[in-house]
Amino acid sequence: MGLVDLSGAYDLHVHANPELFVRIGDDLDIARHAAQSGLAGIMIKNHFESTVGRAALADRMVEETRVFGGLVLNWFAGGLNPLAAETALRLGARQIWMPTVDATAHAAAFGQTGGFSHQKSGLKLTRPGITVLGENGRLTPETKIIVELVKESGAILGTGHLNRDEIFMLADFAIGLGLKKLLITHPEFNPPALSIEDQKLLAVKGAVLELCGGNLYPIPGVGRIDDYRRIVAAAGAASIILTSDAGQPRKSWPAEVLRIFGQCLLEKGVGQEEINLMTKENPARLLGL
Repeated sequence: MGLVDLSGAYDLHVHANPELFVRIGDDLDIARHAAQSGLAGIMIKNHFESTVGRAALADRMVEETRVFGGLVLNWFAGGLNPLAAETALRLGARQIWMPTVDATAHAAAFGQTGGFSHQKSGLKLTRPGITVLGENGRLTPETKIIVELVKESGAILGTGHLNRDEIFMLADFAIGLGLKKLLITHPEFNPPALSIEDQKLLAVKGAVLELCGGNLYPIPGVGRIDDYRRIVAAAGAASIILTSDAGQPRKSWPAEVLRIFGQCLLEKGVGQEEINLMTKENPARLLGL
């Protein structure tokens, strides 16, 4: 068994300081490590602020790798706020995420908004969860406008921490509208805890699945390499990207998490050509490169 080749790969899910959660390094630390590891680019995600400006600066300062940013529609951005989404997209956001730590589904899973059982934000003000569904059980008008804005910009729409029903309803609308870059954020995490069959159905609809190597670590410990192997076989590498979802001190550096993830899949029988699709070609397409 040889070594996996991730030279020229992209990691579209990394966390960095400044943050309300403890991170292993800041934007420049993580971008430099990615460059040293041979990655072509990274995307910085933050639950509590836009990373568009941060990424633009890091992109200039670390010449060997590209750095991209985006916006998570948590309460700091006004929740499902079309103006926040439009502004971020105009400023260069490559991904708009639906709510994460402020999502109703997240609160149901962790008993609170704004944090996890193992990570606290320290914020004193409580706030309700955010859902993309109105009282009538359908997508809210604001959600539909955000989808339209993302489609027009050519950016990625991430599903964040929505639940299964929200994701399927969002997928039907977004894909029906012609959105080509719907990314199902860590489908094995809870939320949304999607079954392999659910993930296959979403891939058939035209969504892309984001499998995160960081979920193989003891915390959160929801990922299983054999399940990932089955997902690749069921959905197909053409409908998947691999990311780290790393930056937490309890995990390795993001580029190393991605390398280990790729190596484990390689040793489970996933071919290098499939890994190239999931770490290089598919992410580059989503980024519009």
